[in-house]
Amino acid sequence: MSERTMNLQTTAKGWLWLLRVGAWGCAGLVIVVLVSGMVYQRIGEMRAASLYPAPGTLYDVGDVSLHMVCRGEGERTVVLSSGMGNPAASWRPLERLLESYFRVCSYDRDGLGWSEDSGAPRDAGIASGRLARLLDAASITGPVILIGHSYGGVVGRVFAKDNPARVGALILLDSSHEDMGERFPPFAQKGFRDLLDGFQLAPWLNVFGVPRAFDLFAPAIDGLEGADYAQSLALLNSISHMRGTAEEARGWERSAFAGREVARQGLGSLPLHVFVAGDWPEVMLPSWIEMQTELSELSSNGQYHLVADANHAQIGMSDEFVPLVADIVRRRAAALVQTQTQ
Repeated sequence: MSERTMNLQTTAKGWLWLLRVGAWGCAGLVIVVLVSGMVYQRIGEMRAASLYPAPGTLYDVGDVSLHMVCRGEGERTVVLSSGMGNPAASWRPLERLLESYFRVCSYDRDGLGWSEDSGAPRDAGIASGRLARLLDAASITGPVILIGHSYGGVVGRVFAKDNPARVGALILLDSSHEDMGERFPPFAQKGFRDLLDGFQLAPWLNVFGVPRAFDLFAPAIDGLEGADYAQSLALLNSISHMRGTAEEARGWERSAFAGREVARQGLGSLPLHVFVAGDWPEVMLPSWIEMQTELSELSSNGQYHLVADANHAQIGMSDEFVPLVADIVRRRAAALVQTQTQ
């Protein structure tokens, strides 16, 4: 073997050694980053658990225990059903406007917020049944004013169909529509499917602290401020909450089917108010308004309210816009009292 060949072999071995060291170094760095993210997430969740203990009560609804907090002492009860991925804590601005006049109850669905996780599939129909049992467990018997935001609006519509005597009025805040995945413009249809798929990734991102580090979920609570924002973001950043959200997203097609059943049957003459956020992308707004108009027509006593400057989250969370909702609640409550005394 020539000296030149030996030198080439030595050089090649040196490069291979460097490549191996580099590969192991990169792998080690990745492991360090992942472990650091997990530690960061664990510390964050422990801190959040200390700062934000459950404000309400866990109620056994048969297959799981759900968290609900009721504030205020009014004769009429207002029940708040949050959107997919949003904890009950995100209702605080609206609650503060109502709790001087009503008993206001917000709750976390299966696996969300401070509720336990059943480990079972979930959809709007299942959520409707659990809400009925939750109200029973909390001894809430009279007709309630039910407010649903986004996906919570689908749950609200199904509940009103299944339990007409238990709902005195239904208020929808930029509610999801059962056919939006098919009726949005094509690019938005893909965006909606990507959103549902993204919810499946979210718990894993939370395991490694990624959303916590970069506030990835902050847009979901746009409109909240100060302590309200911090508490809701802490829940969004928890692994358990996002696992529950992923399960709701996985059941969307069943929820949409339940929504179509409501559309087929209608809601009779139930007092119905449909609030619509106007701050959607211009290309999506026409189809969204069309779908929201259809929701307002589910009842012969339905009304449509366009809130031009609000986005999807702000319409139920911002101090700028929730007074509009509170005003309708007060008007509906007065009308219910008048009806019951006639």
